[in-house]
Amino acid sequence: MVEEHKSIVKFNGWTLDENSRNLTSPKGMARRLPKGEYRALRLMLDTPGKIFTREQLIRHMTGRELRPNDRTVDVTIRRIRKHFESDIDSPELISTIHGEGYRFVGKIDK
Repeated sequence: MVEEHKSIVKFNGWTLDENSRNLTSPKGMARRLPKGEYRALRLMLDTPGKIFTREQLIRHMTGRELRPNDRTVDVTIRRIRKHFESDIDSPELISTIHGEGYRFVGKIDK
C-alpha cells in the first residue's frame, strides 16, 4: 500500500504546501523553502514528536551519509527556525534533544 501525503499541512497557524514548497505564516506571508529545508520540515511534520537523529535527517534531505564535522543538518534546522521566529507569536516548533537530534513539537491541525 502506498502511503498518501496530504498536499497541504497546517500546524500552529502555519501552512506548508507540498506542491510549491511554500511555507505560509499565520499572517499570510509566504516563502518558498529550499529543497533541504522542505524535506527536513516535512519529515518532522509527518511524525510529530518523534526524535530524528542528524544521520536520519541528512539521509532524508540529501540521500547521503553524515560526514565528520558536517553541520548541514544544524544549519538547515537553524534556517527553518528563522522562518518561525519571523512571527513573534509563534512558539518554538522544533526542539533540540541534546545528544539525540531534533523533533517537531508543534500541533498539527487535522
